[in-house]
Amino acid sequence: MSLPWDRLLAERAARIRPSLLVDFDRLPSSADLVLFSGGAPPLECLPAERIAGALAEAWRAEPEALWYGESQGHEPLRVAIAERMRRRGAAVEPEEIIITNGSQQGIDLIARLLLEPGDRVVVESPTYFGALQVFEPFAVEICTVPLDDRGMLVEALERVLAARPRPKLIYTVPTFQNPAGVTLDLERRQALVALAERYGVPIVEDDPYGELWFDRPPPPPLRALHPDVLYLGTFSKTLAPGLRIGWLVAPRRLMKLLVDTKEGIDIQADRLLQRALARVLEGDWFERHLETARANYRERCALLLRCLERELAGLATWNAPGGGFFVWVTLPDGVDTDTLLVECARRGAAYIPGSAFYPDGAPRPSFRLGFTTLSTARLEEGMARLGLAIRAAVQPSLA
Repeated sequence: MSLPWDRLLAERAARIRPSLLVDFDRLPSSADLVLFSGGAPPLECLPAERIAGALAEAWRAEPEALWYGESQGHEPLRVAIAERMRRRGAAVEPEEIIITNGSQQGIDLIARLLLEPGDRVVVESPTYFGALQVFEPFAVEICTVPLDDRGMLVEALERVLAARPRPKLIYTVPTFQNPAGVTLDLERRQALVALAERYGVPIVEDDPYGELWFDRPPPPPLRALHPDVLYLGTFSKTLAPGLRIGWLVAPRRLMKLLVDTKEGIDIQADRLLQRALARVLEGDWFERHLETARANYRERCALLLRCLERELAGLATWNAPGGGFFVWVTLPDGVDTDTLLVECARRGAAYIPGSAFYPDGAPRPSFRLGFTTLSTARLEEGMARLGLAIRAAVQPSLA
């Protein structure tokens, strides 16, 4: 006899947002399905040999790395991260950094420390799906602020901050935003930081793509503009997502609470990996790796934009990102990209529908395309399939 698990579940279990991977499993099956869902480096660009070599070096030099260690993270790695952030204009000390199991854990640590049921959390509209996965089980009210091609509309943000009850935090991906691909310009960054300070609301800056620019570096991180910004970084996009090593920058007065909270969750991030990554960041290898990755992603993004022009000109609008992994496509009002996705999958290609990136989950006329994980041939073939399906579905409604 099995236990009555449905009755035993905590109330918050009902607020857990289903995985996007589960939703993809419900699509018409096809062994040849071209997935534009990816948000990671392509397999052929993963620096497997360098990481394997660094792991071997770390193991030989420090076999004690297989033992328990410091929950805040390996100090030489924190020193290396702080130095990289200083080069980007953010004056960060190693003592202000905690190493996390990916930046996703950083969002969770912040939520555990700051959020109570009923608190208001500000996010961009659309916003990162994984942030909604973290925030919603805390029974908070999600408040959205729209974006344009310059990033978050700070005038709209001020109206939200001025309302009561005052929001508990502002979560933003200001650089090559996921999913919209836009970047908050310097003027708006300064305005955002000034508003947050005026209203006493902390900013959580999620910055997985900041070093993956195409032609020119983006504006400095928000953390460079104010020391109270909670900054999230990761090696998932610049090196390999399977490493699950990220970091959180926070004021020192919060660090003991963060360390104690992390210790209660998983004790520490992988010690051997941390030591290996500290070695990877030595010298100029990592910078050369980034230059190669930027060139690779620039070419893939340019190809996707050419395919969009060929397949959907006149039917859709889209952004041309200056970096990152994603292009955001918008079809005419009234088009339901959740329903359209099923038809696209039947034709052999799939995207992530816009509904995934909004708290209400309602159908939207937009969708996200990831361009980094597909080869040139697969990307072109997938876009041809998407074009056929979308034209067949949308053109009759415009006639």
